[in-house]
Amino acid sequence: MCNLKTLSLLKLGVMTLFCLVAISCTKDTIVNGYLPPLPIPDGVSVIYGDTLSYQLPEEYSADDISLEITVDHPGQQVDKDHSLLDLVKQSIKFDREHSRMFIYSGKLYPNNTFSSEFQNTIPENYRIIITSKTENGLKGFSKKINLVVNPAQLYLKNEPNATVVLTPYCLYNDPQNTFDLVVDNFNMEGAIFQFDPSYGNKDQHVNIVNNQIVVSDKAGDPNKKKEWVYTLRPILFKNGYKLAERDLKLSILPEPKLFYGIYYQDFDLTIIYNRFVIPLGNSFKSDAPVVNPGRFKGKFSIKAITLNDNGFNDSNSIFSIDETSGIIQVKKNSSLDEGTYKLIIESKSPEGVMLSTDFNLVMQILSDN
Repeated sequence: MCNLKTLSLLKLGVMTLFCLVAISCTKDTIVNGYLPPLPIPDGVSVIYGDTLSYQLPEEYSADDISLEITVDHPGQQVDKDHSLLDLVKQSIKFDREHSRMFIYSGKLYPNNTFSSEFQNTIPENYRIIITSKTENGLKGFSKKINLVVNPAQLYLKNEPNATVVLTPYCLYNDPQNTFDLVVDNFNMEGAIFQFDPSYGNKDQHVNIVNNQIVVSDKAGDPNKKKEWVYTLRPILFKNGYKLAERDLKLSILPEPKLFYGIYYQDFDLTIIYNRFVIPLGNSFKSDAPVVNPGRFKGKFSIKAITLNDNGFNDSNSIFSIDETSGIIQVKKNSSLDEGTYKLIIESKSPEGVMLSTDFNLVMQILSDN
């Protein structure tokens, strides 16, 4: 049997062994451990000018951690002052205090673009390797990222941003015949807008001055009687690289237009939808009208209603119009008679310009046959 002295020695030995194992495990965990991986996808796509932000694990806030950046073809000269590696390094920033990483795409160039000024083509993607180094016992890593920078989005200030083709309108001899070209999240320093010289604008009466499209009073129809369309392509360049481009069809009108229908600018075709046949007593809702140029859109109202070209008093308020959108509505009713109801629609622009059009509803008792 073990005496008390033997038991005490045994307990002491077990405790000593446990402490040694614990210390050894802790040391092995530190020596053999790695920093948490960067939470960045292997493939990253961004629109030129946008900034990407990634929250890093808190371990990256330590003072003894450093990140080194390399890239394929690091010595490739892309402009007067920068190699490919220079650009990538200035576009990726590490905020140690807040443990965040930022990618500023506006400090790069869109991929696969060519500069005639420097006779250089940006690669199809930026193949970046981020290597971590640490002195706290944790092992570093190498993270490979394929970064694709897409061209910037170009549009016109205060104009509808069409899906593909921009379609601004202006009037002959209008002092406001200018359109501001805009690119989101972009510093214009060192950049320039130009029209594609092979794309329309043969008479040179529409030009770009700084970041504005300026329409000359000589543009369009010499007699200023017909609608005229210029097909253009503004391009934003920096150091010869194309940052953004957009097709544009600029229409010059002799007077503002208000109508219910559709205008297909590509074909210079207007389809009027201002006459509908509906069952007598049924409700009805129209589409919104078209106003060109858009800045002449104002508050809509029904100026008058006639029935078969005779006066009509809408005492039951069956007809109405949304003053903002111009959408016409007819309530379901049992008081109207058959015939053609003509609505005279007016819109007064913020500038005080009054536009007018008509909308016709033919109400009939429709048979089942």
